Amino acid sequence: MGSWTYEEGGFWELERKGKRVLRAYAYGESEDGRRVDTRMARLESREEDEGVLTLRFLGAEGLRLIQRLGEEDGMAWAESVLEEADGSRTATRRMVPLVFSAPEKKENIPAIWKDLWMRMLTVPYDNTMWLRYEALSLRAGQTSYEVTVLYSEESREGLLVGALEFDRWKNGLVCSPTDANTVEARSGVADEGSHDGMPHGVLRGRQVSSARFGVLYGADYRRLLEEYGDFLAGKRPPLRWNHGVPFGFNSWAGLAFRLNEERYETSAEFLRTELMPKGYQNEGTTYVNLDAGWNVMSIQQRKDQVDRLHRAGQKAGIYDAPFAFFGRDEKAEIPGVPGHRMEEILLRDEKGRFLARVDGAIPYDVTHPLWKEMTERKYRNFVEWGYDYVKMDFLSHGGMEGCHYDKEIATGRQAICRAYELIDRLLDEDSIGRPFFISLSIAPIFPYGYGHARRVSCDAFGTAQDVEYELNSHTYGWWLNGRLYQYNDPDHIVLLRSFGMEKDSTEGEARARYTTAVIGGTVMMLSDDYERPEARERTLLFACNREVNRIAASRKAFLPVDSAQDSASAAYVAEIEGRKYLALFCWKPQAQSVCVDARRAGLEETGTYRDLWSGKRFAVKDGVLCWNAEGCDALLLEEER
Repeated sequence: MGSWTYEEGGFWELERKGKRVLRAYAYGESEDGRRVDTRMARLESREEDEGVLTLRFLGAEGLRLIQRLGEEDGMAWAESVLEEADGSRTATRRMVPLVFSAPEKKENIPAIWKDLWMRMLTVPYDNTMWLRYEALSLRAGQTSYEVTVLYSEESREGLLVGALEFDRWKNGLVCSPTDANTVEARSGVADEGSHDGMPHGVLRGRQVSSARFGVLYGADYRRLLEEYGDFLAGKRPPLRWNHGVPFGFNSWAGLAFRLNEERYETSAEFLRTELMPKGYQNEGTTYVNLDAGWNVMSIQQRKDQVDRLHRAGQKAGIYDAPFAFFGRDEKAEIPGVPGHRMEEILLRDEKGRFLARVDGAIPYDVTHPLWKEMTERKYRNFVEWGYDYVKMDFLSHGGMEGCHYDKEIATGRQAICRAYELIDRLLDEDSIGRPFFISLSIAPIFPYGYGHARRVSCDAFGTAQDVEYELNSHTYGWWLNGRLYQYNDPDHIVLLRSFGMEKDSTEGEARARYTTAVIGGTVMMLSDDYERPEARERTLLFACNREVNRIAASRKAFLPVDSAQDSASAAYVAEIEGRKYLALFCWKPQAQSVCVDARRAGLEETGTYRDLWSGKRFAVKDGVLCWNAEGCDALLLEEER
């Protein structure tokens, strides 16, 4: 049929855009260790119906694998279904609907399959512990979570394979341990990368299906990632926010656990009286957000603070880690649930032991009714106290594998989906009668669509290293913005010094860090200690450029010009209101020349650009635009007409 063609021996091929792009087989495993592999199983039947090719394979150990191959809205897809040949219930914790590699016959195949420098994008499961994206040569065991793209940096030709469903399985793309040039698309990945200490949960039924995996092929891997995001957004749109990019302040980097009522209000006043009149705001307001440590203030203090902010035309934000227990006393009473102890709602393993702490916290069992009661009370308090924004942190804990109270929940992915749905209902704009912004901080990329924003990286402060780290997330994750989440959140923007740092950042570092946020999509949250006059001066210098802030408010995520293995692109482009923009970065301490090939960047091969920071003009000469940076710094260039 169409683009999928069955071959002998349990293999099939996919043709896309006139190329034979991959050859694949499939396998599934039962919980008791039996396995059915299409290469060794007997083909029982082959059917084509309404564009779907269905292949039935019977294995020697009584397992049947039903392989479905189809296409939807330009996306080729594959799915496996496992069942017992005798009709009894089956159980599995791993299914692999595609084990793919280059077609055996090398005629008319993508050039990437012949390229020894071909890269595999490895997407991290989440953004904790300073994880980062990498684009490296294939190697045995290399894992990308939920999606990958194999591509050539020089030509940009790429082949994308990614999961299309995220409600039951954690999925991964894993290089075979016996042949790195063969990649397995797995449903049922739970390992160190997902912070799991237990195997993936077991799914049961008369039939158990894998997630569908989609396949795209094209001339530019960047567009494939965007097409993948568009397809997913068509199935589950991002949680919509119609009230503009949030500009404001977050307390963590600047104040950390020095946070108190006076410092919080000093920060709010600085935004209101000095920054907002000079252009640091959006839609006439700023958010003033509490982070960890807000419980040093009484409930009445918090209510009074919110009232004062609202009367002054500002909005208030708060912080929570709803899926993670950081306390040390497991026998402490559950807040708001008298007579019950925390140990009742902590996630356990098959022997009844608490799961090990990850990032210092034990996961809650988010399926437990007492956890639900605690969480409903907490978020109703946030609404009652008048808050407008919540930063939710350490969310990966909600998806960890364990033995859940609700026995209908078999996997960590099922658990976290249910927990997200609860919180979204509690803060739904129509239900509570006002907008309430939900920003996911440490969080898996998938499942998506539950928060208005997701932080693209782990904590990123204000040094040259933070600039590079933030840009690594943008280089490979720009396409999430506006598709899976309304906004990519580039974390709080430190312009002078975060807590724990030994010295102030340079002006170049501050300009570069601010620019990383501007091109992100975005959420604009400053964070410094405004008791220091130097912090106020630095912030006034960089946060009040109206032309730069207009770009930030456009919601536009800039497109990376290139990738960079485990680092970041130095150049990013966008078109906003019909005008081209180019952002350039240097994160090295020494002088460096940053040059961009205009044609490769999608720009005109002649022309002049004005830097929105300095007003300086840069010309494209002989098809190249060059900038001689004196150290860590950035340009934000606007096309002149």
